[in-house]
Order: sequence, then structure tokens, then C-alpha cells
Amino acid sequence: MAALASLVWVLAGCFSAALAQAASPYPPLWEDSPEQLSDYSMEGGKYIIDPWVYTERLGLYRILLKKTATYFAKYGPENEQNLLWGLPLQFGWQYQSGRLADPTGMTNCGNGLNASLCVSVDSWWADVNYFLSVVPFLAAVDSGIIGISPNQITILPPPEDQMMFCYNVSGCQSAHPETMNRWRDFFQYMKLSSSNFDGLLKELWEAHTSSLEYPTNVFVDRYDFYSDKEANFEENWAIAVNYLAAARFPTTQNRTYSFQNALPPRVLVHTDIAPFIPDFTSLQNKVLVQLKLLGDTDRNSGSSSLILWESLMSTKLARALFLKAFEAFLETP
Repeated sequence: MAALASLVWVLAGCFSAALAQAASPYPPLWEDSPEQLSDYSMEGGKYIIDPWVYTERLGLYRILLKKTATYFAKYGPENEQNLLWGLPLQFGWQYQSGRLADPTGMTNCGNGLNASLCVSVDSWWADVNYFLSVVPFLAAVDSGIIGISPNQITILPPPEDQMMFCYNVSGCQSAHPETMNRWRDFFQYMKLSSSNFDGLLKELWEAHTSSLEYPTNVFVDRYDFYSDKEANFEENWAIAVNYLAAARFPTTQNRTYSFQNALPPRVLVHTDIAPFIPDFTSLQNKVLVQLKLLGDTDRNSGSSSLILWESLMSTKLARALFLKAFEAFLETP
């Protein structure tokens, strides 16, 4: 039981970092992002979307949240209970912390004053996020949520590594059928009058973890562009998501926002040694230590710790107890 208790607190520390941002319950530049498809440029009867520009990718989330608001209205006012909030808030933290910029230093993408909105294809975070933004959006289009046909959208490719991504419904369905199906399942379940909040959480996290399977395996070469501390953080982050998914963490707007200050506010460098990083808060330092512990535990156990955790989180009561413990952890000085 002592080992289990330790794991719970490790997870609590990790998950407090998992989903947040800074001085507003909205991602940076939220109001500057497209709110409807007509805000994008149009060519040949098609909306042209460039996901390698921060505000244009952010707009996909804004449109998704607007189009799905009616289905979450029964859970709370002002779309606050929409479970898709975790995705744009996470993306906003990546932007604000400099994690969408070119980590190679070969270009000024995301770094220069005139290129601050640029999203680099060499960024591990940007590449992984592509499959949590463009792919869910295309699945929503295919599910009828957005209200247009798939052939009315053109997704622009990055300047390099184009073959590593998909750009339309048919292409994504062919390359990533399970992920597209998982997101479609989420949207179809959302539209059912019999849907419930816990069921929505289940469908959302199944889609979320499916979205990560391909990019976290394919873009491992991006680790070479970062310090060993940041690369290890990226690996541990991807592992932690599976534990978060098993607990069906509710990614509502306010709950997501309230945990944002625990995230590392910049890219880690070689000299960063948690819990002694001077420009990080004590919570940010602590989270990094616990996240590393979770990652090491998962790797050393051959992921058997995840299997144990999934078993422990198999009931609604257990998940509620974990959430209560998690929130108590955040309130502890």
C-alpha cells in the first residue's frame, strides 16, 4: 500500500503539470485565432488552413469548441465543461514556453520577432500536437460536426518531412485508421442523447492516446535537437499521458487552467537539475522530479506499473478518489 500511495502522489504531481497555462483561462492569442472557417483564406472554393502558423492551428480548436458547445451545455454554462479545452490550453502552453520554435537553431521559426507565430516542423511538441489538432478536426469534419464536406478544406504541409503527416480525411483515414475511428467514435457518442460525462471522458482519452501512438514513435529523432533534460521530459510526458488517461482526468476549462502554473515555463537546458532550477517555482521543480520518477518506474517495470494503475482506475469510485487526492495535493503548501 505504501508503494501505491507513492505512485498516487507521483501521478498527482505529474498531472498537475499535464494541462495548463498562465494568466488567462484561454490560450495566448485566443481572440486572434479564427473563430469560424470563413476567417481563413479561401481559394478555389476551399478553406486554406496552415497548421504551421500558431493562430491558424489554434483556430481549429476554437472552431471545434464552438461547434461542440451545444453537446456539453447540459453539464455546465459557458461551454466550461467542454472536455476539448485541454487540447488548446496545452497547445497554448507549448507556444508560450517556446516549445513550438525551431529547436535546431537553424531557422528563426518561432524565435524571431517576425516569425513568432511560426510552428517548426523540427519541434517534437509541434509534431506530436499535429495529431491532436489537425487529425481530430478532420475526424470532426467527417462526423458532420463542422458542417462542411471534407473536400472543402485544404491543409497546407510543412516545409519538410511532408510524408510524415496526413492532410485530408481520406489520407488520414488511410494512414491512421484507428486514430480517425477513435475520434469519430468520440464525436458520434457526444451526439447521442444517452451520452454521459464519464462516457465522454472514456471516449476522449481513448482517442487522445491513440493520437499519440504514431508521433511518439516516429518523431524520436527530434530528441536529438534538445538537451538531455528536455528530451527526457518529453519522453516522460508521453508516458504520463497514459496514466492520466486511465484516471479519465476531466479536461474542463477551469480545472485545466487551475493546474497551469505547475508547467515548466521554458525549454529545459543541460544545466537544469530539478528540484534546484532557480527560475522555476518549487511546484514546477517538484513536478519535474516526480514526472521523471514516473517515467523511470514505467520503463523499469516494462509498463507493468501502467497495467496495475489501469486496474486500480477501473471503477468510477477509484477515479473519483484519485481526483480528490490530486486536488488535495495541489492545495498542500
